[in-house]
Amino acid sequence: MAKRVVRVHFIDNSCRAFALDEAASVESLRNIVLEKIELHEDGCFALFESRDDWERCLDSDEKPCDLMDEWARLTEADKAKKKETISEPKFLFKKKIFLRDDDREMKDTMAKHLLYIQAMHSVIESEYPSSADEATTLAALQVQVTYGDHNASTHVPGFLGHNLKVFIPKHLIGLKKPQEWETLVFRAHARNLGKSKEDAKTEYLDIVKQWPFYGTTFFPPCKGIGNKKLPNKVIIGVNAEGILLLKTKDKELISTHPFTEICSWASSSGTFAFEFGSQTESQKYTFETRQGAIIAATIQTYIDILVQMLKNGEDEEDDGSAEANAD
Repeated sequence: MAKRVVRVHFIDNSCRAFALDEAASVESLRNIVLEKIELHEDGCFALFESRDDWERCLDSDEKPCDLMDEWARLTEADKAKKKETISEPKFLFKKKIFLRDDDREMKDTMAKHLLYIQAMHSVIESEYPSSADEATTLAALQVQVTYGDHNASTHVPGFLGHNLKVFIPKHLIGLKKPQEWETLVFRAHARNLGKSKEDAKTEYLDIVKQWPFYGTTFFPPCKGIGNKKLPNKVIIGVNAEGILLLKTKDKELISTHPFTEICSWASSSGTFAFEFGSQTESQKYTFETRQGAIIAATIQTYIDILVQMLKNGEDEEDDGSAEANAD
């Protein structure tokens, strides 16, 4: 069977190329990736299709080569219409689901690295709001991971230069002059002397995991339909606890809707809606968005995992009761 080169990208903009049978599935490609990067705690990681301003988690039975052919057709169609493509479509490998208990992932060197670069990306892209002090602490740990121990003769203002933007969050970088930022970062970096790369990654993650938005998947701002209690546009977030609604300007939290209070959800090609409350009294929010199906699928994935975790807990209790009765 003919093989094709398939490139898989990672959050830190690195890329790996793999030879894949033309008829191979996403599951086959994922297994190849897991083997090559030596990722063992892989349960919460997945392959995504990243195109323009949205990402879609791929189903296991989809065919990567078919998707690549579709991308080529779309690119040619855009060229014919003289339409500018925002970004080239690509396969992206990253963490899909964030659960509070990730001790096993933290013991897997590659899993921890992937967690670190994804958290770092969310911090720098301001997906997770942070203060200047928090940003300085995290940047100093990132410098420790990237460049090692502080060297007073080398690590001075001007060393980071144009790379400063990959250490300081977007929403903060313009608040200080580059020299001021580097002075603060290197002062904090000096306090990390002797800290190993792995310990610096762990400390970085320990800080970010305390933030309320950690592990939340955010979707592009969408317009509400008849939602009188909400602003005209909101950001929808989904995590292991439920659905979050935030203001578009500063990501100020508007409301949280735990899965235990969500009655139903639905999507179409241009909308997403969810109903929340109780059996006797409920309310419905509807939004215009092209990502409705992706939002719904993310919610369903969390629900499936939480139900399975609950079932596993009940099975363990039953096993414990049976052993006690046997005694």
